[in-house]
Amino acid sequence: MLAVGALGLSLCLGTAHADELTDRRDQLERAAQQTKRDLSESTKGLQDAVVALQAAEAELRDAETRLAATQEQLAAAQALDEKMQKKLAKAQEELEAARVAVADNQLELDNQLAMVGEVVRTEYQQRTNLMGVAVLLQTHSQADLQTKMQWSTTMFDTAEASMDRLRELQQKLEAAEARRAKIEAQVAEDRQAAAENLERKEQLEAQAEAETAQVQALVQKSDSARAAAEKEVEADEKRYQELTAERSAVEQRIADRIAEAKAKAAAEERARKAREEAAKAKRGGSSSKGSSGGSSGSSPSRDTSFSMPVNAPITSKYGMRLHPVTGIYKLHDGTDFGAGCGVPIRAPYSGTVTERYYNAGYGNRLLIDHGKVRGSYITTSYNHATSYSVGVGDRVSKGQVIGYVGTTGYSTGCHLHLMVWKNGSMINPMSWF
Repeated sequence: MLAVGALGLSLCLGTAHADELTDRRDQLERAAQQTKRDLSESTKGLQDAVVALQAAEAELRDAETRLAATQEQLAAAQALDEKMQKKLAKAQEELEAARVAVADNQLELDNQLAMVGEVVRTEYQQRTNLMGVAVLLQTHSQADLQTKMQWSTTMFDTAEASMDRLRELQQKLEAAEARRAKIEAQVAEDRQAAAENLERKEQLEAQAEAETAQVQALVQKSDSARAAAEKEVEADEKRYQELTAERSAVEQRIADRIAEAKAKAAAEERARKAREEAAKAKRGGSSSKGSSGGSSGSSPSRDTSFSMPVNAPITSKYGMRLHPVTGIYKLHDGTDFGAGCGVPIRAPYSGTVTERYYNAGYGNRLLIDHGKVRGSYITTSYNHATSYSVGVGDRVSKGQVIGYVGTTGYSTGCHLHLMVWKNGSMINPMSWF
């Protein structure tokens, strides 16, 4: 008769995020409606406390999901930051090496340029259009001529080799400068990416800090809601015990009335038999006139069907209920009809009003004894009514207005709580109607 333990969002961005929130909202709404139905015999304080607990725990789960997602993104950003810092350090080393290589190549090129310049100047100073003739004229022998010609050739070869080396060094310098420029561009790009990732990481850190604070606040809110719900559950448990005691007392009174009715019926049967015996004795034992009393024809059968007391849908069935907070099964001892306040309640069958009073749990209640129907003693009870139009001792007929739907006692809204006893034992009302 009570209801609801702890409940269960991950949040994403964009349309999917909105859809999940919508689904979550609908799920919570359905849960809240189910809670209201399950707590139809409880106070509104308990209903509100349980629904508040559900909402607080749902908020907490959602916040924890968001925090977990942010922390995951933050961890990825931190890992990326470390990776990029290592990459930048390595690139910086390569850049320094490239700069050294450029400087070394530039120095070597400068030295080679100086050397080539000296060779070129020497050749220029010594070389004239008559140099070949001078070599021939100043030669004293064939061997001397060959030596001087070899020297001239060597000098020209050396100059040419120096120029080749110069070109080679120039190419090396250009290659080193190109590598340095490429590394500098990559380093600049990596620094930009690292700066952006750092900014993202700082944003995530701030977001994680804010979400952590939110989770802590929601934990406190959830704890407060749970404490309030537990307090209301304790109070509701007390009320349930009161209802159980009330049921036992009512069943005892019904049993006493059934015993009284049976005793009265037995006494009437004995009196009837005594009258028959006396009449028989008075006639001298003659049976020529047939049996006394009653007609020879069969008595017409009477309608023993019970009609619904209100024209409204069933909102809560009879049976055991799992309490949503304590997890304990408890009996919901009647059938609830979702009729509005003020709707007339009609007697489902003829009978006599035996009890009419107010109870803290059942509110305004009325009991009708219908006597022996289909071989069983039947009693019906109507609860939470605004008022009743009949009193104890009144004889009511099937379909007669006996009261009006309300929400008195332990009730969270307008409804009729119908109860039925068969031979003094409570049964599912719908098994008889």
